[in-house]
Amino acid sequence: MALSVSKRGKRGQEVFGMSFGVIFAIILIVAILAVGFYVISYFLNLQKCTETALLYNDLQAEVDNAWKSSIYQDIFEAKTPRGITYLCFGSLRADGGVDNSRKNEIIDYGDPLTDDNMFIYPPTKACSAELYSYKLSHVAIDGFFCVKSENGEANIKMSKGGFDSLVKIEK
Repeated sequence: MALSVSKRGKRGQEVFGMSFGVIFAIILIVAILAVGFYVISYFLNLQKCTETALLYNDLQAEVDNAWKSSIYQDIFEAKTPRGITYLCFGSLRADGGVDNSRKNEIIDYGDPLTDDNMFIYPPTKACSAELYSYKLSHVAIDGFFCVKSENGEANIKMSKGGFDSLVKIEK
């Protein structure tokens, strides 16, 4: 009887066909691939956050240069992250403006009482909930408007007259 039990155990191993080492190696390979895909995804998302932060930093630097100048008029070519179709400017509390549908979507996404005056549209394409808006300093913006981003760039018109204390951002 002892002989038939050992045959039965051996037949089960033959039917299964793989040793424990082979099964463990397959599980290990799958785990390594899963971790690799997660790390790649994480770094691609980190790149998008970096591009958004650089956009805000570069625009604020250009506004500061204009603010320090006595007279300034130029179009700033802002590099926008992938998936961003508009850069919107103005107060969410301001009446008027031509982009009310985009403004309403931004209000629904975030804080309608924010003091920020620059917004990424669509806000869901920002890398995080904190980076969909930004507060530009030293600017005057009338109403609420959006500038279209084409081929990863948005052209933002800025000007400052000799008697102006703030830089005007216009459509």
